[in-house]
Amino acid sequence: MTGERFAAGAQSYSFRKFDTAGAIACLKQLGADTMEFCAVHFPPDAGDAGFAGVKRLLAEQQVQVPCFGVEGFTEDAAANRKKFEFAQALGAQVLTADPAPEAFDNLDALVEEFQIRIAIHNHGPGARYDKVEDTLRAVRGRHPFIGACVDTGHHLRSNEQPQEVIKRLGDRLISLHLKDWVIGGEEQILGEGDLDLTAVARALVDIGFTGPVVMEYEESPDNPVPDMKKGLTNWRAAVKAAGA
Repeated sequence: MTGERFAAGAQSYSFRKFDTAGAIACLKQLGADTMEFCAVHFPPDAGDAGFAGVKRLLAEQQVQVPCFGVEGFTEDAAANRKKFEFAQALGAQVLTADPAPEAFDNLDALVEEFQIRIAIHNHGPGARYDKVEDTLRAVRGRHPFIGACVDTGHHLRSNEQPQEVIKRLGDRLISLHLKDWVIGGEEQILGEGDLDLTAVARALVDIGFTGPVVMEYEESPDNPVPDMKKGLTNWRAAVKAAGA
C-alpha cells in the first residue's frame, strides 16, 4: 500500500468480535497496514496496564494507527487532556470525536499544545452532528486543527451526498470513514450501495486531501474480511477512475 493515494485502512469496530491481535490479523488479510482503533479493543488511557503490550504488538506487526475514536469530550479538562496524552503516546495524529459544545474552548488549547487534530464524526439522523452544517457551525472560528471526520454512510442516511459534504468542508476535512448505504435502507458492501465512490475520490483530489482514510463495515461481524476485500477493490478502482 506504500505510495498508494487514498490507501484505505480499516476502523477496528469492523472487527469488534475479535481481540486486538485478531483485529490485526483481519487487517493483514485485507492487505492493509493502517487501523483506526476504538475503545472496543483497548481504552484511551496510556496508563492502562495493557497499553505497553498493545504498543509492542502494533510495532511487531508494523501497523500504523494515525487516528483513534470515536471519543467523547466534555468540559472536563483533565479527562480531555488524558485522551490527548494517550494519542501522543500511541503516535496518533487524530482523535475522532463527538465533542459537547462546552468542550471546544478546552479543545482549542489542547490541539495547539499537542499538535493533534480533532475530527468531528457525523453519526446520522438524530445525532448531535448529523448534517454537514452542524459540523461547520461547530468549527467556525475554531483552531484549524479542529475539523471533520466524514462518515460517508451516515451522510447518505442523512440524505446528503458525501462528495458535496467533502467539498463544503474543504480544509476542515481531517479524516474519512468509508461506508456505503442504500438511502432509506441498510448498509452495503462498499461500492454496492448508493455511495458514488468515484465522485468521493474526485472530491478528495479537488480539495487536496491528505488525511487518513479507513473503511468501516458493520455487517457480517463474525467474518467481515471477504466483504471488506470486495469494498477495497471497489475503492481502488474508483480512485483510479478519478485520476488520483
